[in-house]
Amino acid sequence: MPIARYWSVKTGGNEVTEEMANTWKDNFLAYAIENGCMRGALAADDERVIAVSIWPDLETMNSVIDSDAYQDIAEVMTASWGAGGITLPDDVEFSCNGELLVMVVPEGM
Repeated sequence: MPIARYWSVKTGGNEVTEEMANTWKDNFLAYAIENGCMRGALAADDERVIAVSIWPDLETMNSVIDSDAYQDIAEVMTASWGAGGITLPDDVEFSCNGELLVMVVPEGM
């Protein structure tokens, strides 16, 4: 059963910049995709930023999250986002993993 990991961070009114989004994409998401992640997305409103990643199973996801490389990625993310006024991990609102009950992917995506 595929797993979704959701991660929500309070922005404190700070803008999530293109540089911050690219840091997430080019570091975490790129590494995750190389190691089994099926897809991911980053979304923001005026109060929070939410990241989601979809994994084929819990074991694949945990192998990435528990890796030394993930710890290095966390340092890069913390520095980039901290420069924009978002303090990781202090501003994390919640993080959760859940089995996907339904997932529809249109053809061509």
